[in-house]
Amino acid sequence: MSLSLEEMIEQIRKNNQEKLMSLSPAEREKYLKEIAELEQGFDDFWSKKYPRYSLSKKKQYWLEGTHRGMRSQGEAFADEYSQFSKKWYDHAKKVEPRFDEIFQYVANNLGFEFDWKEYDKRIKK
Repeated sequence: MSLSLEEMIEQIRKNNQEKLMSLSPAEREKYLKEIAELEQGFDDFWSKKYPRYSLSKKKQYWLEGTHRGMRSQGEAFADEYSQFSKKWYDHAKKVEPRFDEIFQYVANNLGFEFDWKEYDKRIKK
């Protein structure tokens, strides 16, 4: 059975909650601090580092991430398009106003035939 990205995230959240409940108060505090630092790192990347990328570097960033994601999803779940969803697309559009233009470049340079119908189906759900 293949899971969508949202289903995997939900499973991770559930597992995380179970882990939190099993920790002592001191361990829980340390763990939550580490999670907060990780989230801050993501926020800093999207708000500070990524916006300074050139268009060429942004295209390369999305190409590498998409290729890696599709390959690992295909190997793990036999569904290389499972990384795409409306939530993913909405985030991409939020952090990159020129996302559709950049993703056209990505799809044309993945090294295999990209299924636009499957992609469109996923990002509209």
